[in-house]
Amino acid sequence: MELILDIEGFKINAKTWGDKRGRPLLAIHGWLDNANTFDKIAPLLPEDIYMVAIDLAGHGFSDHRSLNGCYYLWDYALDILNIANILKWKSFSILAHSMGTGIATIIASAMPELIDKLIFIDGLGAPFVINEEDVVSNFRKSVKQFKMAKKSKLFGFSSVNTSQFKTKEEAIHDRMKSNISSISYEASACLVERSLNQTPYGYRWRYDPRITLPECYKMTETQAQLFIEKISCHILIILGKEGLFANGMFNERLKRFKKANMHWVKGGHHLHLEETHKETSTLINQFLQTEF
Repeated sequence: MELILDIEGFKINAKTWGDKRGRPLLAIHGWLDNANTFDKIAPLLPEDIYMVAIDLAGHGFSDHRSLNGCYYLWDYALDILNIANILKWKSFSILAHSMGTGIATIIASAMPELIDKLIFIDGLGAPFVINEEDVVSNFRKSVKQFKMAKKSKLFGFSSVNTSQFKTKEEAIHDRMKSNISSISYEASACLVERSLNQTPYGYRWRYDPRITLPECYKMTETQAQLFIEKISCHILIILGKEGLFANGMFNERLKRFKKANMHWVKGGHHLHLEETHKETSTLINQFLQTEF
């Protein structure tokens, strides 16, 4: 079921599964994805779970931020807190993928009383970090790239009537090629269905092009680990054997989780949308039904 959440005039779209009276579970997708990323897992969740999978701001069917608005993890975290308030949830669990785990980490560490359990799928907190000595140069570089993108109309900074693809098929294959990890045609098609706008001559990406550019200010690795260390609830971490962390990226972070239950499963970054979704769902169900 589709749901529209109004944050003082700013619209966040979502998909829901289950009975509203069930245990609340908020699902947060990754960078350039949308709520459809949980389509395979949602129907397999326990019957007593009420899941709300949102389109983050600037993604899917949700509104884009104003010209002065930003897409930092902190901004997304504030959106989540507002959504929980609208839904009147005093506490809830979070299911997060990729960048979504960075948002979830901020909320769970800063507002521990709100979060019952965390479930991370191929994500270990803030995805885009920077060395402290590069903070100044990164700001300058980011501003330059934004100006260049607008001037050259790259990354989707073109008229809303300008087509990027003639057919959906082209968009699906483009999504497969541009993904940070291998993704199947079926999984790509699922995500693309909620990521396209139709134009007079074809299709273009629906997401805000600003989210494709480097952020002016990124979290440092030290900061990312500090947030992880402050998490007090139990966490299920599911990583793909062919995913982002297969080669040891952010390996040091694994030592910072206090109550983590970690599993490596077959699959890439979007393992929850591929054949492995059944095994992934089983692990999630067992975790959600466990009393700690």
